[in-house]
Parts: sequence; C-alpha cells; structure tokens
Amino acid sequence: MLFNRQIMRYIGTDGLAVYGIIVNISTFVQCCAYSVGQAAQPILSRNLGARAWRRIRQTLRYALYAVAFFSVFWTALVLAVPNGFVRVFMSPTESVLAAAPAIMRSYGISFLLLPLNIFSTYYFQSLMKPGAAFIVSVARGLVISGALIYALPAFAAPGALWFAMPVTELIVAVFVVQRMARYTRTLGKAPAPSTSR
Repeated sequence: MLFNRQIMRYIGTDGLAVYGIIVNISTFVQCCAYSVGQAAQPILSRNLGARAWRRIRQTLRYALYAVAFFSVFWTALVLAVPNGFVRVFMSPTESVLAAAPAIMRSYGISFLLLPLNIFSTYYFQSLMKPGAAFIVSVARGLVISGALIYALPAFAAPGALWFAMPVTELIVAVFVVQRMARYTRTLGKAPAPSTSR
C-alpha cells in the first residue's frame, strides 16, 4: 500500500506496472526462502532439544548454502533479463519496457539478502529466540521499509524509492548476521531449553 501510494505520487503508472511485476518475482524469491526455513526448522528444533550442537551448526551451514544459491540465482536473473520478466507477466508498452530495467535492477538488488533475512526468522524460532525473529519480521516488513519508502524519494530523488527494499534488507541483514553468529557461537554454553510449563 505504501509503495503504491508513493509510486503514483512520484513515478506514475508505468512505474506501478513494473512494481506489480517485481512484487510477483519477490514472492517467488520469498517462497524459496520459506522452503529452506521450513525444511531446516524441524531438524534444528529437534537437535536443540537433543543438545546436538554440531548437527545444528551443520544444518545451518547447509541452509545458508541453499539460501546463497537462491540469492545469487534470482538476483542474477533479474539483473540479466529484466524485460524478459516483463514480457512474461504482461504485454508491455514501449514506455514500460523503457522504464523496467532500471526499476527492476534497483529493486532486484534486495534479492541478495532477502532469502537470508527470511530464513533467519525460522532459525531464531528454532533456537527459541522469538524476539529476534519478531524484530526481523517487523523491521523489514513495516518499520524500516515504511520509513524508507517515505524518506528516500522525499529527501533524495523520486527514483530512490526503488532502493527502499535493498537498503531495508541490508540494515536487517546486519542485525541478522550479528545475532545468528552470537546465538550459534553460544550453543552448548547455555542451559538446555525447558520443556515444562
């Protein structure tokens, strides 16, 4: 909703048409991240209960490999053939084809970190760190992204709107990497999680 309003205010209908496409691509990227998180979560949770710290670290490593693959794959695809995606989703006008590459390449940079940030919520929940998962979800979905959607075009330039999500994902990723490293490093040093109510 925020993006739609700002696009219409600063960019116009061509920008809104391209945004509809990039949001659909973003959904595919998110689903890839969900698949990694959903596959890893039960393994991580079970091994947390079993205090099998090595297995948790091994599962995290494999999950991060998968996340990195999806990150590079989708980012490279959007950067390489932006108008290819446009033609898949619609019968574009010349003005849409002219506007799409810059928009999609700017916004598409966010796909480098989006899978990591989404996967991290599953990882934090598996380690019984719901607060960190909540911060990631709310920060990238509303607080930071919402602030940047309003601030960037107002204080920089209208085209800066497309960098709202890349900057959001970068800021969130700094938090994610710091917390992920901290929680993983302390595995085995904290008491076992309580299962009693």
